[in-house]
Amino acid sequence: MSILVVSQKQSFSTDLYHYFVEQMLAWYAENGRKNLPWRQPQRNAYQIWVSEVMLQQTQVNRVIDYYERFLQRFPDIKSLAQASWEEFLPYYQGLGYYQRGRNMLKTAQIVVAKYHGEFPKNFQQLLDLPGIGSYTAAAILSFAYDLPFLAFDTNQQRVWGRYLYGSKAEKVDQSEIQKKLPKNTNFAKLNAAIMDFANLVYKNRQPNLENSPLAPLCRFWQTAGSLEKNLFAAKSDFPTAQAQTLLILHRQHQEYYSSSADHYEAFLLAAPLNTRSAIKNYFQRRYHLELSVRPAYKRAFLEGKPTLFVRAQVLLGAIPFKAYPAGKSFQPEAPFQTRTN
Repeated sequence: MSILVVSQKQSFSTDLYHYFVEQMLAWYAENGRKNLPWRQPQRNAYQIWVSEVMLQQTQVNRVIDYYERFLQRFPDIKSLAQASWEEFLPYYQGLGYYQRGRNMLKTAQIVVAKYHGEFPKNFQQLLDLPGIGSYTAAAILSFAYDLPFLAFDTNQQRVWGRYLYGSKAEKVDQSEIQKKLPKNTNFAKLNAAIMDFANLVYKNRQPNLENSPLAPLCRFWQTAGSLEKNLFAAKSDFPTAQAQTLLILHRQHQEYYSSSADHYEAFLLAAPLNTRSAIKNYFQRRYHLELSVRPAYKRAFLEGKPTLFVRAQVLLGAIPFKAYPAGKSFQPEAPFQTRTN
């Protein structure tokens, strides 16, 4: 039996969008995470911005403590703008993606110098600030200034794609959605509702179809998720616990560090130095270096041995290793391309 896949160019009635907003806001009123510290009525643009930066690629439960501790130390953007990297790092360390942290300091300085300490209410002016993309700009405008912006990210794509087309993989037309939403939509609540719904009900894996408030108009509900492939991922049989780690150590990808003084060689660490915390502790204890260790970006067998390929950035400390500047003529992973299987 063949399954008809709805065309991405299909036009939907305004009623379908109105129904979505009505159901989402009703669900949010009953189930939304309104107790989150950045969703309190007295929130401001600075607080929204801090929360959105921290929430990128980080679970909500982890962010809460970081957020509250950060605001105790840097209660407003002026105090943040005056901070050095060394003063800033202890309140950000552990969230990863440290370029985001450096961009926070740059943005704070620009907002204080150029906008007198207030985030602009203009979308393009927000985009011009370091580290602020279209989603974060829309989030600031909707949550802090109650302006009609849909904060579109992977959560929104997943919910709208499933609702309209039956699959998160079907790219939706953001401008069409924004155009057909009710004129009196509370965008701050709608953005929060979609984010919570995506994480609590229409999860990436194992979505809860039975409790969807979007039924019966939701295409995903109508098709019981059959239009979306790979809803349940196959479990990997890679022997991670026994794997060695091939560590590529760098500073902001501008220079790379070698375990050998004679030629470039990545760090090869035997198990059990194959977890992020174990690697951090090892370099801190042995070399007095503070690292940011990313999750393994590749799993392969290097000359027959299970190997995790990991990148780590030096945050603080005097580096005792030979440095190689980044450039087209230097590829830190090249020596291992032909040795994996």
